[in-house]
Amino acid sequence: MKKRNIIIDCDPGIDDIIALSFATANEDKFNILGITTVAGNHTIETVTLNALKVMSYYKRKIKIAKGQGRPLIREKSRVTDIHGKNGMGDCVLPEPDLELYSDNAITFLRDTIMAQEEKVTLVPVGPLTNIALLLKVFPEVREKIELISMMGGSTIGGNRTPYAEFNVWADPEAARIVFDSRLPIVMSGLTVTLSAGLYKDDVERLARSRGKASGFCGRMLECYFKNDHVKDGTFTPIHDACALMYLLYPEIYEFRHAEVMVDCSEGLNRGNTVVDMRDWVKYDPSYPKVLTGIDSEKFREILLNDLYRLDDMV
Repeated sequence: MKKRNIIIDCDPGIDDIIALSFATANEDKFNILGITTVAGNHTIETVTLNALKVMSYYKRKIKIAKGQGRPLIREKSRVTDIHGKNGMGDCVLPEPDLELYSDNAITFLRDTIMAQEEKVTLVPVGPLTNIALLLKVFPEVREKIELISMMGGSTIGGNRTPYAEFNVWADPEAARIVFDSRLPIVMSGLTVTLSAGLYKDDVERLARSRGKASGFCGRMLECYFKNDHVKDGTFTPIHDACALMYLLYPEIYEFRHAEVMVDCSEGLNRGNTVVDMRDWVKYDPSYPKVLTGIDSEKFREILLNDLYRLDDMV
């Protein structure tokens, strides 16, 4: 099978690291051209260091470029402890032996995309600041972008506010630019990601594993069960992995094409993704593909298999 060119734009972050682990386990299907970082779950310095540490730990020489440290317009929001003090569930990895490839993610994205013969899929799983700047500063990349498979937004309410999902809330102006671009977009929002995850028993087994990758992922995920966002204390979503898994297993998702409008007002609705879900309104495939359902058990099975398989690759 021909490998798909991808660039992962992320803010590691526990679920970002699980997504990076999933991508690494599937490097026979993904041609990972690079990783770009953006401030979101933590400061830009921390998330960039985390990306370097994880790829070094997995012994992968992936090009990593440091991106934007704040949203387009407002100041960065306060960092919370959902992902632990260090963004990795307080797990400690050795200092990286992988050096930062570039401190300008926007030019790195432009140069990397334009250098490919085949089109490139962007997988942003954090705030969309880097992607918005890329499209505005270097519009020539549009013709070389095959797809934007993103984690963000919601049709069912938010997790950062009652109406806004965190990644879109963190930089709604950037999200509006991306959605208004009319490029091919797949939106993995809370509508599906809240049902895409692992049970506490799964995480405990991972944490007990002696595998280099699976044990690390399990110990990191245990941090989630110290917070109140898990379902009844027995299940944790792993949001960011959805955007990558869709690229390999689209058949486990349900979707509909719909218009997505981002609220950039100052108030309670800021960051809300207003998705037209009226049954009688039919949108053509030029509109974003909004994921509306997922085979949760299949997601869990695939993710666990790949995390354990990664042990044999690192």
